[in-house]
Amino acid sequence: MNKLKVFIADDHSIVRSGVKGLFSGSAKYEVVGEAGDGLAALAGIGERRPDIVIIDITMPELDGLLVTERVVKDYPGIKVIVFSMHQELQYAVDALRAGAKAYILKGGDSGEILLAVDRVAGGQVYISSPLSEQIMSDFVGIIRGEQALDNSEALTLREKEVLKLIAGGSTNKEVAAKLFLSVSTIKSYRVNIMRKLKVNDTASLVRVALQQGLVILK
Repeated sequence: MNKLKVFIADDHSIVRSGVKGLFSGSAKYEVVGEAGDGLAALAGIGERRPDIVIIDITMPELDGLLVTERVVKDYPGIKVIVFSMHQELQYAVDALRAGAKAYILKGGDSGEILLAVDRVAGGQVYISSPLSEQIMSDFVGIIRGEQALDNSEALTLREKEVLKLIAGGSTNKEVAAKLFLSVSTIKSYRVNIMRKLKVNDTASLVRVALQQGLVILK
């Protein structure tokens, strides 16, 4: 039986080493590659073609959510697990919207990583328990009519950060410097934001953002 191939992407080498160690001696999985930034992750994934990718959200060059979107689009057979320190529910929702099959929190039981990998390999979705309970609570609220369904294409938290800086007059280069990302990544965010808000220029982008309360300028 061939082992399933795993690729690890995180900007901290100690985290990569720790996750890699979990698969040492595994009869089911083998780590075939790793990367410390988003662009290197895309290149490595394209070259190694793993079955499962474990990726952090906050990384240099290209963040994990954009990498996830591209991987899911370009390699539909690859399953992505987002491994993050962010405990806010919106990050988990953003990861699932990007196409991830699991969202697990850093700092928990290391065995949860293996559990998530097993679940995802078996075709299931996995979310760390504190967040999964909140998602279920929100879902029940929607079914009961306590919450309204949002038919618009929602912006991710990172897109809202970028939008606020753009609305404040920052250039792509300035936004990139403030968020520690590359200019090309900010350009990708700008394109996605404009597509979601259905506008074609920066002036319209700012106007719609203000009208919808997506940003508040002080």
